[in-house]
Amino acid sequence: MTLWQNLRSLETRNLDLALSQREHQLVAGHLPSAIFRERLSAAENLYQRNLTGHYGCVNALEFSPGGQFLASGGDDKRVLLWNIDREVVSKLGKPRSMNEKHASNIFCLGFDTQNTHIFSGGNDDLVIQHDLETGKILNHFSHDGPVYGLSVDRTSGHLLSVATEHGEILVYDLRAGKSEPLALAKFKTPFNAVEFHPLNGNFLATANAKRGAMLWDLRHHQQALCQYNYIPESPSCMSVRFNCNGTLLLTLHRRLPPILYSPGAPEPVATFYHDEYFNSCTMKSCTFAGPQDELVVSGSDNFNMFIWRLDGVDLEEKNQWMETQPVILTGHRSIVNQVRYNRQRCLLASSGVEKIIKLWSPFAQQGWEGSLTQAETMPYCSRALHRECLDHVSQDFSARNTEEDQDMLAFFDTLVQHELESWNTVDNQSSSSSSSDTSTERSEASSATEEPSEEERQPDQDPQPDPGQDEANEQDVDTPNVSELSWQTHPNRIFYLIAKKRRALLQLAVRGTTGQPRNVDQLLQRLLSEQKQVATQARISDWLEETHRIFGDDELPTTSAEAAAREQRRRACDQLSRSPRRAPELKSVDTLQSRIGPLERKRKLRSQSLSPTKHRRTTLRMRATEMDDSGASNDTEYLEGNNDSDEQEPSSGDNHNNSTNESVHTEDEGESSSATSMTSMEAQLSQAPSTSSSFPFLPEPEANNNSRLTSNHNHKTVNGLIPDICNTESTASTSSSM
Repeated sequence: MTLWQNLRSLETRNLDLALSQREHQLVAGHLPSAIFRERLSAAENLYQRNLTGHYGCVNALEFSPGGQFLASGGDDKRVLLWNIDREVVSKLGKPRSMNEKHASNIFCLGFDTQNTHIFSGGNDDLVIQHDLETGKILNHFSHDGPVYGLSVDRTSGHLLSVATEHGEILVYDLRAGKSEPLALAKFKTPFNAVEFHPLNGNFLATANAKRGAMLWDLRHHQQALCQYNYIPESPSCMSVRFNCNGTLLLTLHRRLPPILYSPGAPEPVATFYHDEYFNSCTMKSCTFAGPQDELVVSGSDNFNMFIWRLDGVDLEEKNQWMETQPVILTGHRSIVNQVRYNRQRCLLASSGVEKIIKLWSPFAQQGWEGSLTQAETMPYCSRALHRECLDHVSQDFSARNTEEDQDMLAFFDTLVQHELESWNTVDNQSSSSSSSDTSTERSEASSATEEPSEEERQPDQDPQPDPGQDEANEQDVDTPNVSELSWQTHPNRIFYLIAKKRRALLQLAVRGTTGQPRNVDQLLQRLLSEQKQVATQARISDWLEETHRIFGDDELPTTSAEAAAREQRRRACDQLSRSPRRAPELKSVDTLQSRIGPLERKRKLRSQSLSPTKHRRTTLRMRATEMDDSGASNDTEYLEGNNDSDEQEPSSGDNHNNSTNESVHTEDEGESSSATSMTSMEAQLSQAPSTSSSFPFLPEPEANNNSRLTSNHNHKTVNGLIPDICNTESTASTSSSM
């Protein structure tokens, strides 16, 4: 019998026992799994609340068997224990801290099967065994490098596996104390995660920075039992996770979405893709969720959580490409690193760069925010991104400050943006540099707490790209036409940079699936068409806002085509109004507009032009007084007659005559009055009724109109008097309009 057949036999033998225990726990919690399944299947969002207690980034989360407790650890070097039943209903987070603190950042946590011990590993090369009841230290295990992952055998309870940066997978027998552990694997590159099979402690899965995901057998550990699909372009695996009965394995690689495997086959079952998902800058985890593990959950560098459903996945098929729309959970204000699911209470927990832990539930409870069936209107973090940060961020945990750290947010904001901007090509991520890249991700997170020595930091630094070559290199991977899309389609710069690298990310994800070739250009074209559709809607919105500003509420266009037509006609009229040679055309347009326009529009035009008109008339009256008596009396009578007519409702012809008179007298007053008259004309055209703009083809000026205008200009004054040209011009314009 082969090793895999032996594994399946043991799974079948223990499956009924595991499922019966799980159902018993659900019944004991008075919440049948059917309710969980129904709520999660209808979910487009989840209710959320924050747990506050840490003083720095929260790098590790783990629920206890039975779901009563949640352990958390982070940059503040403390292990906190939360009572879930109390925290769900209480607004004040009062976790209990373990007595022994680590000397540096905490990266991983675990419970034993009896809920009596908590194990924590971190950057100080130690794994500490805490007593859950008293908080005291029971034991510690030293290593040659930082501890990135640990797992406790759920079938026996006395085996502990540890993944180290030194490239080792070590298995301890807790019954033997500090005896020499079993070295299951020894590589030159770091192991980032390890997990025991849930129903058979002889098998465990590992995630390596260069070798990817592998399955091991403790009884035959000379070589890996199964090497899962090796991806040369992205060999660095961050996380591995079994489902509750061990029939599925979920992996997470750098710059790749979650990939689903059957534990006994190297080819992937399915890849879960979304064009906004991105993980590269920090070490993240993935997990199954739901009463039957029907959900896949992972955090992203764009501050969101993604939940994909397994609906439509055929577990007997291979290399399936899943593009079903995931549930996107928003609420975090920086990168989301860790996600865990509480099966007994149907709770999700998430953490990352922030000091808070978020709990997510499909049930509305007092003090919780959010919705179940209504997706977020803004599926992104609304805070402004930082573009610059300090070279080094230090934290003073002695202050016990739980408030948001802006320096830490700025550090990781710039880290994500720099990672996307400096990523040149997919092919340049060679296998030799992948391990250092992965180590850098973890060490950059820890550098925010304390400054590493030069010897420790030098091997882990990413090579700095040449700034002068960024633009040329980006052409190899940038998505075509993304720069042409409206900025309104991207909530912030991180979303925009992810969109620019979409082609490279899509190519990388396609290469992660073997067997069935996929046309990357066709997939990208579909994504770009969707983006262009969104961009078009944004441009229509821009048009409507602009026309709303120009025309006002009473004439707001109802379609983008109408808005475009109105804007084009308005610009044509503005261009005509700025040309002095087109004065006769403007008079014809003004006559037509005033004849068709409503009465309310005429009143608005009169109110706008009333003040400067009276000012000019007063000036004319003063000039007439300085002239001889006869000429002054005649001119004064004319002005008084016009003032009397202003008190009545002006007709179309009168309104036009007034504008003509103003233009003639303005020429006499000088250059400044001419500019004022032309501004008034532009105001009339910009506020004209929409029906008047339906005549875009205007007649050419006639010769007699030009000669009349020239004659008026040449006879400004006769014997020191202002000639009475207004009546002549009024008569001419009235006759032309009939």
